[in-house]
Amino acid sequence: MKFKIRTNLVSGIIMGLFSGFMLIVMPKQVRVPAYDSGAPSPRIIPGICLVVILLCSIILIIQSLVFKKEKYVVFDWENEKPAILLIALMCLYVFLIIKIGFILASAIIFIIVLFYCGERKPFIYIFTIALAVGIYFLFSRVFHVSLPAGPFFGG
Repeated sequence: MKFKIRTNLVSGIIMGLFSGFMLIVMPKQVRVPAYDSGAPSPRIIPGICLVVILLCSIILIIQSLVFKKEKYVVFDWENEKPAILLIALMCLYVFLIIKIGFILASAIIFIIVLFYCGERKPFIYIFTIALAVGIYFLFSRVFHVSLPAGPFFGG
C-alpha cells in the first residue's frame, strides 16, 4: 500500500496540534512558585519553545495551502513496516516498565527486538538480561535514581 504525504501540510498540522495542546496543558503541569523570588517562571522556556513551534507550524500550513510550496513523500507500507513495529515495541516497553518494572520489561522487549532483528546467539540474550540488571542496580545503588522495580524486585 503506497500513498503520498504532503510533508509541509501534515507536519504543520501535527506539530500545531501538539504545541497547542501543550500550551493548554502546561499551566496545570508546571506550577509557578508560591513566592516571587524574581527569577523567571519555570514555564518561560517551554512556553517560548511551544509558541515558536506553533508559529512555524502555521508558516508550514500557509506555505502548503497558499503558496503551494510542498514536498511529497511516498509512504510505502512494506518499507516502513519494520520501523513502525520497532516504534510500537518501544511504546510497549514504556508501558511494561510502569506495570512490571525495568528489569522484566527490558528483558522481555529487548529479547523480542533481538529475535526480530535476526540475532540467534544465546550469549547476546544472556548479556542483554545481565545488562538490564546491571543498569538497574547502577542507577538505584550508585546514582540513587529509582527505576520502577516491579512486583518481583521489591516494588
